[in-house]
Amino acid sequence: MGTKAAKTSWLTRLERAGNRLPDPAVLFIIMGIAILVISAVGEGLGWQVENPATGELIIVTSLLTPDGIRKIVNSMLTNLSGFGPLPSVILVMMGLGVAEGTGLLKALLTKSVSKLPRSMVTVVLIFIAISSNVASDSGFIVLPPLAALIFLSMGQHPFIGIAATYGAVAAGFNACIFLCTGDVLVAGMTETAAHIIDPTVTVNPAVNYYFMAFSCFPLAFLGAWVTKKFVAPRYQDLSGIEAGDEKLEELTPIQLKGLKRAGIAALAVLAIIGIGILPGGVLRDPSGTIIPSPLLNGMVFFMTVIFLVPGIVYGKTVGMIKKDSDAVRLAAGGVASISGFLVLAFVASQFIAWFGWSNLGIFVAISGADALQNIGLTGIPLAVGVVFLCCVINIFIGSQTAKWALISSIFVPMLMLLGFDPAYTQVLYRIGDSVTNPISPLFTYFPLMVGFLRKYDKKAGMGTAFSLMLPYSISFLVIWLIMLVIWTVLGLPLGPGGNIWL
Repeated sequence: MGTKAAKTSWLTRLERAGNRLPDPAVLFIIMGIAILVISAVGEGLGWQVENPATGELIIVTSLLTPDGIRKIVNSMLTNLSGFGPLPSVILVMMGLGVAEGTGLLKALLTKSVSKLPRSMVTVVLIFIAISSNVASDSGFIVLPPLAALIFLSMGQHPFIGIAATYGAVAAGFNACIFLCTGDVLVAGMTETAAHIIDPTVTVNPAVNYYFMAFSCFPLAFLGAWVTKKFVAPRYQDLSGIEAGDEKLEELTPIQLKGLKRAGIAALAVLAIIGIGILPGGVLRDPSGTIIPSPLLNGMVFFMTVIFLVPGIVYGKTVGMIKKDSDAVRLAAGGVASISGFLVLAFVASQFIAWFGWSNLGIFVAISGADALQNIGLTGIPLAVGVVFLCCVINIFIGSQTAKWALISSIFVPMLMLLGFDPAYTQVLYRIGDSVTNPISPLFTYFPLMVGFLRKYDKKAGMGTAFSLMLPYSISFLVIWLIMLVIWTVLGLPLGPGGNIWL
């Protein structure tokens, strides 16, 4: 017991310290005011850098000017509507509200979890979470609330499920057993940066596939270990947790009948989607590709339908839905369950927009890259330095493509001159681009995670979220660096056409 306390006491202290801060919404307001002040100071001191990709001079811009204030006021609603997770979350929660409100999710989870060894539940959930980025950002929205229900049904704290899945999706964001849209986006920018040194270099989307696909397995087992050692011991008490009395119960005949019908409905939905992605199908890109395609662009909608249609079928079977207004009420209840997140989304969207307009993030990114370049590191120490810098930059700039567009033209040519393949530089970036996602308040899904936590504990705050996520960030970084060193020393291929050395 003493060992467990020693392992988690520092996280508990961190949580308490963080939760002494103002409410997350108020904290975003304070940070927004700080950005206004710092941007004015930066402009006054002449902070500026040159964008290495375009040669453009990036100047830190004050928002405390007449034009800046007008922009702040005029763009408030635009910032909110353009806040990445907001439309997706509202849509998915409609489907989840029906599936959960009718009892479908509980029945499905009871049926599936009862057949899965308890010792494997966390590993399987984390593996699915890590690989979920094949469905774009849907994993952030769908998996944490589902995992919370799974752990509740097993008599465990919902925070354990939320932490395990959100931490895995966020910290393992670039690991996947499938090729994803992100592979295509970063490969194109890597190739462009490589042409600065050698115009004949080609970089295909699969150049990091072996490394990233293999990563899913050690990350899944490591994530399960972190959950068991650092998260679960802190959350043993279910008192005060709404729905904390949910346990695995034997399903009634009518529930089994409903589950069967819901399964048939889900298969029908999947069959329709499958027809749409056949060669020449309407869910393919006009050029015939899957990446990109309407299928991937509409993934959030399709996932909503997969929850909604079986949920309605199940609800009608078990008597939870007797008229159409019942389904509407349940869908509205799903959205109402995240009302706290909607408030947080408004203030967070303003803060993120202001930070972008000020150019402070770009200034930090390019200044850091220039500093690392001037240190004179080589070999593995240089590679580790690039990863750490990308970790820091990732805290300030959330967009994967925006970061790589800024620094690829520095690091890809620099490492090529030292004999490293562009694919190697790209994998360094993708590690750093993943591991600090869970602990960055600028990450668009961080407020959503706080919202999930507050569904079960109104006192949960930034400290709770940060203390839950920090072990995943640190452990994923460590295991990825170990893998990187082994890959480098052995000279293993990173993927088809992707090597360590030129």
